[in-house]
Amino acid sequence: MKNSKRLLALLSCSAITASMLAGCGGGNSSSVPNSSSSEKESSSSGSSTEEHKPVELTLWVTSRNQDEFQDEREAEFLKQHPWITLNKVVKEGDPGNEFYQAVAAGTAPDCINGSFTMMDKYISSGIITPLNSYLDKWDETQYLDPTYLDMFTRDGKIYGVPVEVTPMLFGYNKALFEAAGYKNPPATWDEAMEMAKKLNDPNGQVAGYATLAAEWTEWFFQYYVWQAGGDLTKENEDGTIELTFTDPAVIEAAKYYQKLSAEKVLPSDRTLKFGDLLEQFSKGKIAMMPFAVDWVMDVANRGMDLDDLGLCLPPAGPSGKSATAIAGSAWVINANSSQEKQDAAWEYISFLMSKEERSLAFENLASKGSIAPITIPRTDMTITDFTDFPEEWEPILSSVGEIGRLEFYGKADFGSYVDRAVQKILANPNANPEKEFGDAQALAEKEALAKFNETNKTA
Repeated sequence: MKNSKRLLALLSCSAITASMLAGCGGGNSSSVPNSSSSEKESSSSGSSTEEHKPVELTLWVTSRNQDEFQDEREAEFLKQHPWITLNKVVKEGDPGNEFYQAVAAGTAPDCINGSFTMMDKYISSGIITPLNSYLDKWDETQYLDPTYLDMFTRDGKIYGVPVEVTPMLFGYNKALFEAAGYKNPPATWDEAMEMAKKLNDPNGQVAGYATLAAEWTEWFFQYYVWQAGGDLTKENEDGTIELTFTDPAVIEAAKYYQKLSAEKVLPSDRTLKFGDLLEQFSKGKIAMMPFAVDWVMDVANRGMDLDDLGLCLPPAGPSGKSATAIAGSAWVINANSSQEKQDAAWEYISFLMSKEERSLAFENLASKGSIAPITIPRTDMTITDFTDFPEEWEPILSSVGEIGRLEFYGKADFGSYVDRAVQKILANPNANPEKEFGDAQALAEKEALAKFNETNKTA
């Protein structure tokens, strides 16, 4: 493990070109004058001012404050695209998550850097445009990692350009493991269970294992279902959904949860919420748990010695394979925008996503000691090109694309039903998983299925 001082510098990579990675579209605010508009400059596609009508892109930004680096890159974009002006509007909250509502209200921007979790909804609702015509002509398309590009492809149409990937991994306390005589993290569920028994120390108030039990339990539970070889829902070709809460893999995952509970290796306080788990983990009171790379600073700020933080791929379940979720963001273009604005939006996206600009952005972050161990969704660059991370993390980050997937389809609408079933089987080791998840599915079908299918059906 590298020293703690370097690891303490890890921050979320969402800081990359902060305001530039917000979005562009319509809005009311003062325009940023393009001082180069009278010059005859070539664009990234080789076009000049005379070949374009003036077009304004309004950016959703979280703040008007930009650092010197962001000012320089924005000026360079405007210099290369003298027919484009930027009208920046401060947008509080999460612009990506608010994009869907803005479309319904008729106030949506022309392009947005939205989260992976929203992409299915964007695509199925028809509010974003396919990017094939742009990607076919872009000389850097060949370097976009197809593993992630395929996630946003439907019927041959590509709807998003992935920006960054933040994987959910598995975290363990290296000091506790070493004290128990373990040199390596668990590779399977069974190994994790046996290790948890030995690591568990009620007298020292150390739990051998942890997962969410009081809230958002479907968030972590889905990973175990995947590791068992199944899923909680099935997406049909027309965008409708089938609930599979009683899939054998769901039951296997539930039984594993029950065994964790029965073996008393979970924290005794079942009311602990997400923040509480991070607090306990950082204090050495939890030996292992699902862990995302962007939580590194969270546990460091809570006092954890990062030399004690171990990261690995999630243990494999009955399927014999590891599986996990990947978060991140992707650029999309509003399908309702005019062609001129869509074209200008692509100029903006392709500028930011070029290897040159991405490299400059990461070099800037590295100079400030603020790069997180994310996965860059390109085949011609990796995060280790710009900074050093523990050697043990490198193969993990590079292999996440092989086992990573998006959250289960319809999670926002049906996750609460799964949540209640998981809480019941954790609270009662003798509960019948088939009955609890069967009841949860029946209730979800009664209350939410028809509305979801009506809203999301595309054909």
